Amino acid sequence: MGKHSLFTVVLAAWLVADGASVLRAQNVAPPAPGSAGSDGVTALRAIASGSQCAAHNWTARGKAPTSYIEGVTVVFARAVCQPQRPDVQVVSAPIDNSSHADDALAVYQPTFQALGMTNDTAGVDTLRHSYALLIGLGMMESSGKYCEGRDVSQCFTTADSAEAGLFQTSFGARRFSTALDGLFQTYSAKQDHCLLNVFQGSITCKVAQSHNPQCPSVTNDVAGTGPGADWQKLTRSCPAFATEYGAVVMRKHGGSNGEFNPIRKRQAELRPECDDMLQKAQTLVEQHPEICSAL
Repeated sequence: MGKHSLFTVVLAAWLVADGASVLRAQNVAPPAPGSAGSDGVTALRAIASGSQCAAHNWTARGKAPTSYIEGVTVVFARAVCQPQRPDVQVVSAPIDNSSHADDALAVYQPTFQALGMTNDTAGVDTLRHSYALLIGLGMMESSGKYCEGRDVSQCFTTADSAEAGLFQTSFGARRFSTALDGLFQTYSAKQDHCLLNVFQGSITCKVAQSHNPQCPSVTNDVAGTGPGADWQKLTRSCPAFATEYGAVVMRKHGGSNGEFNPIRKRQAELRPECDDMLQKAQTLVEQHPEICSAL
């Protein structure tokens, strides 16, 4: 039996166990024969869409868009494939409880401990736990809508401070890690790994007017000009970039004094169902590294 034939048989078992019925319900076409990469991405999306994480009703938000859960899962799988990337190294680093740090994992340490999720060691487990928390953060910040504009309840009107995208990060946050500027430069130069087709689903975002009396003329559209405005456009059109950027900000400026109100107030849900889903995705790419070429 050839390599691709064996791979297809193994993936068929994954699809049966983790979401073939979901694929049928969503009218997702079966992967082309012998296309290991396509089969792998399809399997990752099936793991996500058929998971209890995708079925969860998030507090004050309801069910997540399936495309959001699928998208974050595929981005996480790519991080597992590429552990030496600077941004992945940041997100995989052990929890930082030092007085000068601002790590979201430190804020959530009691919750992680209660769930038996240890983050004391650098590596894929801490990476996965970070992404599990990131999923809950994205639901609070944007309800999983990749194209979300800046928060119109706030008057962040400069290109540096205007927040945007899935995790409502900002261009100004880049000062907290060199990995952030590296991500911006990489995706600005080449956007063929944005995964827009995965994150988009049926989501649309409209221009909304501010309801803050201090800045009534402001909308959620792009603020300012220059690199900060370019960053806003990119983070709203390239959700893989927004996810990788958001994960780094969460670890470097996402703690008790950090960027994210839902983290500071412990409003972002950390769900073990999402960690279980990501564990399945991790196992798939570890057992079949040939999938990595498609990510």
